[in-house]
Amino acid sequence: MIIESALKLFPTQGYASTPVSLIAKTAGVSQGLMYNFFNSKEELLKEMIQLGAKDIAESMQSYLTVTDPREAIREHVLKTMAIIQQRKEFWRLLHAIRLQGLVIQVVEDQFREIARSVTSTFEKIFEELSYANPALEAILFLTQIDGLVILYLQDETIPLKNLADQLIKRYTS
Repeated sequence: MIIESALKLFPTQGYASTPVSLIAKTAGVSQGLMYNFFNSKEELLKEMIQLGAKDIAESMQSYLTVTDPREAIREHVLKTMAIIQQRKEFWRLLHAIRLQGLVIQVVEDQFREIARSVTSTFEKIFEELSYANPALEAILFLTQIDGLVILYLQDETIPLKNLADQLIKRYTS
């Protein structure tokens, strides 16, 4: 309940302007009890990012289990879209706070590590598929998935399935 409360407050109040006392009050717990779970607001924010990283890792399981790189890409894109649809509110709120100045400072290393891990995996896949510049293709692929997610979170009427299918086709044909 604490994480959910913070996720709802940070986009509207701003991360920097949201006091721990308000998070605790919104969550229906005492401030002291909240500190039993999180030592600081920064630790709470890092836990939110970690929850997002778990979803990302889940979406990328196909790269560990599927031997055909094209099939791994297909499964990854479909799993990503399923997670975003299932956990839409979580991801909408997380994206709403992700670019706030102080948020970037607090979780910069976490964001960088997640992006490095993801692009490293993609780079290996694009090497297997003999792309001319696998490192750049990995970054491009990440930005396309991220952009598709953001677009869906902003407008649920977009043809998500069709766009996901188009992305899959682009990388698996």
